[in-house]
Amino acid sequence: MNSGPPGEFPVWRAPIEEYPELLVGRSARFWGGVRGLRLLVLGGWLAVTLLSFMGPGVLTPYLLAYPVLLVFSMWALGVGYCITLFVLSCLAVVTLVTGQAMGLVAHAEPVPVTSAAVTLLLVMAMTVVMTLVLQRAFLERYAERRQLHNQNQLDLQAARARETDLRLLADHLPGLIFECDAQGRCVFVNQRLALFFGKSAQTLLGTPMVELLGEGSVRDFTSYQSAVLRGDVVEFGMRRMAPDGIWCTVEVTLVPRQAADSGRVVGWYGMIYDVTRRENVTLELRDKATHDALTGLPNRLLFHERLNHAIHHAFRRKKSVAVMFIDLDNFKRINDVMGHAVGDLFLREVARRITGAIRSIDTVARLGGDEFVVLAEEVDSSETVALIADKVLYALLQPVTIGQETVSAGGSIGIALGPQDGDTGEQLLQAADAALYEAKAAGRKCYRLFNAGLAVAPETGGFSRSAAL
Repeated sequence: MNSGPPGEFPVWRAPIEEYPELLVGRSARFWGGVRGLRLLVLGGWLAVTLLSFMGPGVLTPYLLAYPVLLVFSMWALGVGYCITLFVLSCLAVVTLVTGQAMGLVAHAEPVPVTSAAVTLLLVMAMTVVMTLVLQRAFLERYAERRQLHNQNQLDLQAARARETDLRLLADHLPGLIFECDAQGRCVFVNQRLALFFGKSAQTLLGTPMVELLGEGSVRDFTSYQSAVLRGDVVEFGMRRMAPDGIWCTVEVTLVPRQAADSGRVVGWYGMIYDVTRRENVTLELRDKATHDALTGLPNRLLFHERLNHAIHHAFRRKKSVAVMFIDLDNFKRINDVMGHAVGDLFLREVARRITGAIRSIDTVARLGGDEFVVLAEEVDSSETVALIADKVLYALLQPVTIGQETVSAGGSIGIALGPQDGDTGEQLLQAADAALYEAKAAGRKCYRLFNAGLAVAPETGGFSRSAAL
């Protein structure tokens, strides 16, 4: 209710004015309805009063007419209006009784007029009191319900606003966000996930997630789904073809969704994050860290990794590995006379020719400058290594045309076999380097095999093979 201290009714304030939805609703014609009701009740009261004076006396039907008018006015027009009618009704009854007592109004009732008047006044008083009590209880209850309804509306509006904010946030996150029920069907997806699968968000609702991820991963994803329904947080990676036909690598995280009342898992939340770009950057950085920038060949770091792996593999297979140290002859003259740009082009061509001369299982790397090294795996004998060295030397002796210039440098090769010449990568490289010095001392454009009886002095004899070319 409106004004007034607690526990009191507002004066001249009808329920229909305080709560217009009780009768006519919230409309622009509300106040016209209130005025019409007031005139109707007033007209009815005047009609009853006139009939009572025109009749033979205080008739029994008036015992119902006045209370009905009072009750209706109380509920429709308010306490003040009802009390006013009650006072006027009492005055009308007293006037009627007084008129009968003075002989001005005829009396034809079997009961005394005074008794009838007292009864009518008591009925009206009891009606007013009971109606006041009931109306007060009703309005208090209605006020509580209305307050609760308003609060629920505010909470609903706040929840909708929060849902809108959360959806807006989910749509702009860099990941693919979704929610599934216990059967794995999508009940929420963000816009990024819809774009990733090439469908609208509304179309994806109700679709099992295993169907979206593709047939190749259904079995694995089913096991992950079973784990998250047990209450586990699941993280895994997978590859999937996007709608544009490009394969991408994604990381998936699944989190169980529990019921608020029982803690039972009733579904799960998921996020798919596309890490293809990060993976490509990682591979690119690793490629730059492990490959020579000029020739694209493995650098010293990657060569050592492969060499150590090849030595361990040779021990298990009881095979040999060979390290061939290659140094270009007269490259410094090409660089000084023709310039560094021509020298770079020449090194690229040399790298291509060495790669073409070795086997597919072998590795060629550039250690720096004009120094190259070849790792030959699965070597049966020194003759196999000699055959590879012959092919490399022949490829290096072929002229190289760069622009209008034709150059030929040739090269020298030092060869070490493992594990007989060394059981570590460093030992094999040192042995091959020592054999290279001997090949240069022998006149270049040749190769030499390392002899275990040789220390590291290049002038010491003991190499086992003469120049092949």
